[in-house]
Amino acid sequence: MMRDAHVRFLLSAAYPGSVAPLHRADLEASGLHADIITEQRIMSIPPNMFDRVLGFRVPAVATSLLLFPYPDFDGGFMDMFQVKLFPRLTDDGPKYLQPRGTAPRFYLIRSVLPRVLDPTVPLYLVEGAKKALAAAQLGLAAVGFNGIHGWHTRHDRALLDDFVRLPIGGRRVELVPDGDVATNPAVESGAAEFAEALEARGAQPRLVMLPVAA
Repeated sequence: MMRDAHVRFLLSAAYPGSVAPLHRADLEASGLHADIITEQRIMSIPPNMFDRVLGFRVPAVATSLLLFPYPDFDGGFMDMFQVKLFPRLTDDGPKYLQPRGTAPRFYLIRSVLPRVLDPTVPLYLVEGAKKALAAAQLGLAAVGFNGIHGWHTRHDRALLDDFVRLPIGGRRVELVPDGDVATNPAVESGAAEFAEALEARGAQPRLVMLPVAA
C-alpha cells in the first residue's frame, strides 16, 4: 500500500529523520534521552506526508505530527505505528492516531529487548510508549501497550499474538497502567482483566500503582 511505502521510506537509511524543537521538548519533558529517541527512530513527519503516512486526511488543526515506529522482535519494524498530534484535536480527544485497520501491538524497546526475552528477569508491561521508554532507560525489561485494552483485539479477550514471543510462564510481570487506575473504574476493570489473562497463561502479575499526573 502507498501508506506502507511512505513509512518504509521514513524508516530507511535513505531518510535521516529529525525531531522538531516542539517535539523534542515534549519528549524531554517525559524524561527521554537523545540516544533512545534516535535508537527507536522517533521522528517528526514532514507536513506534506501527514495524509500519505496515515492513509487518511489528518484534521487541519494538527499542525505537526511525531512518529513512534513500532520495532519488531527481529530488528525491523511492525506495520503498526502511532503519531502524536500537535496540538491535540480537542481537549478530550485522542492524543495519538494510528493507521485505520491496524490491530494493537506491543511497543518494543531495542535497548532492553534481551532482558524482555529473559524469563529470569521481571517483565514490566507499561501503558504508553513514552512511559515504557522511561522505564527502559532505568534498565527495566519494559514493553509498552497502547491503552488499558491494548493487550487484546477488539472482539477477543485473549492475549495478543505478540505474547507468543514473550516468555511469561512462571514469570513475575509488573503491570503498570496509567496512574488513574485507582480512580477510573474503566481503567481498573481493564487492568483486572489484563491480570487475569496473564495469570491464565501462567504469569505472576502484580499491579504497580503510579502517581496521577498533575
